[in-house]
Amino acid sequence: MAFSTLVAALLLPLLIPAIITYLIERRRRYHSSYNLPPGELGVPIVGHTLSLLDALRRNTDDQWFRARVNRYGPVSKISVLGSPTVLLAGPAANRFVFGGGGGGLVLTQTRALRALVGRSVLTFTGDELRQVRGALQGYLRPEMVRRYVCQMDGEVRRHIHVNWAGRRRVTVLPLARNLSFGIICAVVFGDDAALVRDTLSKDFEALGKAVMSFPVRLPFTRFSKGMDASARIRKTITEIFRRREVSLLQGGVSSHDTSNTDFITYMLNLRSQGSHSLPLEDIVDNAMGLVIGAHGTTSVLITFMIQNLANEPHVLDKSKMRLQLRKDQMMVLPGMMLRG
Repeated sequence: MAFSTLVAALLLPLLIPAIITYLIERRRRYHSSYNLPPGELGVPIVGHTLSLLDALRRNTDDQWFRARVNRYGPVSKISVLGSPTVLLAGPAANRFVFGGGGGGLVLTQTRALRALVGRSVLTFTGDELRQVRGALQGYLRPEMVRRYVCQMDGEVRRHIHVNWAGRRRVTVLPLARNLSFGIICAVVFGDDAALVRDTLSKDFEALGKAVMSFPVRLPFTRFSKGMDASARIRKTITEIFRRREVSLLQGGVSSHDTSNTDFITYMLNLRSQGSHSLPLEDIVDNAMGLVIGAHGTTSVLITFMIQNLANEPHVLDKSKMRLQLRKDQMMVLPGMMLRG
């Protein structure tokens, strides 16, 4: 027993490099039959993920991308989050991507995001994507958005009064995340926004961090914590949906009224009218996808806007002048005409 254990301990350091070399060579032979752009895919599974994530943490991702473009040109291959990836750079690449690539490009997401969020607008393709987009476009039409302007304005004012007023120094990004999270919860969950905001904020934060992670569920990893958070979020939102569904069936909300409801009730109304056939699980996943998609992008935009105002005093002064002008215009007596 002791001898076999000793042999295994001696052979293991030799076997690991041999296995890695075999996997690299096997992948190289597999891809050699394709006309691929220059570059390398790196170590199997890991690829360039660690170096890219490190650059993102250090806020040096622009230098990371420029170094690859300078080395391999505007088109190169890399491996990120376990997936072979083509890196495109430059105006021609932008036109190609945003023009749909001649019909050859299909929206896909990482395996981590598909596992965390499920079947949502972030992961749908084809007819399913068109069906969900149609429902979302109806929900986001101008008359629907106008309903939430006052609600958003009130949430922003409350947030500033509680977290900003009277403070000499604030950390913008966490506060911007809390603000955007509160607003998107109000839009998506309506009367249950406070419940979601108070009980699931930490879970949504863990879910957001897990999006950029390896889709391997090992204990104490970001992905594993994100999967646990996703399960708790899905359970709570499902309970909210079922309560709304019961209320809808009992006549608590008109099934013909799609103009005065939050996203949850709106989607349930559309389903009762036959406008879509998404099951409850898919509607829950789409609610999660909306929160994840709007939460992160909006908070980052707010943070950079505040940074720009802080670093560019002349921009801040112009903004103050325009706000004051707007206030003066709003104080004009009814019936008076302002000339531009």
